[in-house]
Amino acid sequence: MLRLLATLLLSAAAMVVGDLLFRTSLLQQVRPVILSPTDQAVVAPPVQLRWDGPPRMRVFLSVAGEARRDLGVHEAPFDIDADQFPRDGGYLVELQAVRLGNWIHTQRWFQVHASPATASRADDHAERGGTEVKDLLRALEATRTARDRAHGRTKFLSEENAALRDESERLSKQLEALYKTQEDDAEQVAELERRLSQLSEENRALAEENAAVRLRLGSVIPCTVWGYFSYPRPQMAPATRRFLMVSDGRGQIFRTQPDCELLRRSDATAASICFCVGNSWGG
Repeated sequence: MLRLLATLLLSAAAMVVGDLLFRTSLLQQVRPVILSPTDQAVVAPPVQLRWDGPPRMRVFLSVAGEARRDLGVHEAPFDIDADQFPRDGGYLVELQAVRLGNWIHTQRWFQVHASPATASRADDHAERGGTEVKDLLRALEATRTARDRAHGRTKFLSEENAALRDESERLSKQLEALYKTQEDDAEQVAELERRLSQLSEENRALAEENAAVRLRLGSVIPCTVWGYFSYPRPQMAPATRRFLMVSDGRGQIFRTQPDCELLRRSDATAASICFCVGNSWGG
């Protein structure tokens, strides 16, 4: 920022010093100003061209709808002859620096309306050659062509703008639907996470309860009474009713399977293997 301010101050100082040394404004040399004709002025040919700036500049003249014509390098003031104005209408005069070209440039629009004498001479010229009428028709045709082209371009841009507007509305609706879908998905994800947390808590509680039950089952004796079937008199026919032996001859109840098997193997009336007769669950 400070560097920019210093550059501006140095430029202003250089311009003031140049104005004092050369007794003229450097700004006029860089930006010439057309003094005559004035902007949108209505004049009759010949037209005097005066400007404030470089003394020698290249002059260009053009009429609406046609290419500009190079009138050469001239000094101010410079009179543009009536022959350069083939018809009445709007004209554009442009000034360019001889060496720097468009770097030093200015222009001015004005209207030309011929005096009666000039109009008479123009009629004479039209009668002799009709060149001005042909030029006018050519310029009119070029203007109509440019107008039709501009209308076609405007119509094309309008249609393209309408298509872009429809596309923008369609994309906006899709974006809103996408936002709505994302919101619904977010709600569903939140509900699933809540349900998952609840199921995890229930699973943890069931796991703890299962561990407690397993601990209790591990501490319970599977079977408390063992026994086997026997026939006291198997040789009788029919055989006598079978009995369930759960104790030995001393009245000791079989608390384990080995105790039961020890007696069963020596008992000739045994009719089955040892099995659990009573457990802790009342079976």
